[in-house]
Amino acid sequence: MNKKNIKTMSLIALLTLTTLACNLLSNISADQPRVVPTLAAADSQELQDQLATQISEAMSGVPITVELTESQISSLINSEAAKQPDAQLSNAQVLLENNQMVISGDANAQGISGKINITLDASTDANGKPQLTISNAVLGGFPIPASMLETLSTTINQTMQGQGGQGFEIQSLTIADHKLTITGQKK
Repeated sequence: MNKKNIKTMSLIALLTLTTLACNLLSNISADQPRVVPTLAAADSQELQDQLATQISEAMSGVPITVELTESQISSLINSEAAKQPDAQLSNAQVLLENNQMVISGDANAQGISGKINITLDASTDANGKPQLTISNAVLGGFPIPASMLETLSTTINQTMQGQGGQGFEIQSLTIADHKLTITGQKK
């Protein structure tokens, strides 16, 4: 190869790498996390009142269906966390997609703090009861061990099914179109 061909090939390679780098940067900026707006205080209180009414109806034996958006769930979590002096999660954001709930925020537990990202998968067990399974969790950039995820998943499902102690049964739980839909009835 002569010097002219080497210079031409080097120029083409440089242009190709520059184009790839520019495309990579545009793809990275396109994948920025989506921020879910939280509800205004008045809207949050209205949602809590609506949920209290639906729970009262359910306890009287009427089947209920509760549909919550990402903004509503994010607001409920943040509202409850603000009421607790030792809250372990703040600035929560909930995304609902592909039968998964992704909860992210700032965690502070037992002297460990950092960004947390938890992915829960919704499914049903062999008896048709709704199940939430933590499929992935990262705290401060470090993955949480699978054994801990399994224990947390078991606790979540026992709590969810533990509503039976109040005489309430969750019959279905679905995540679709950025909404969580829960159907339940008094046993």
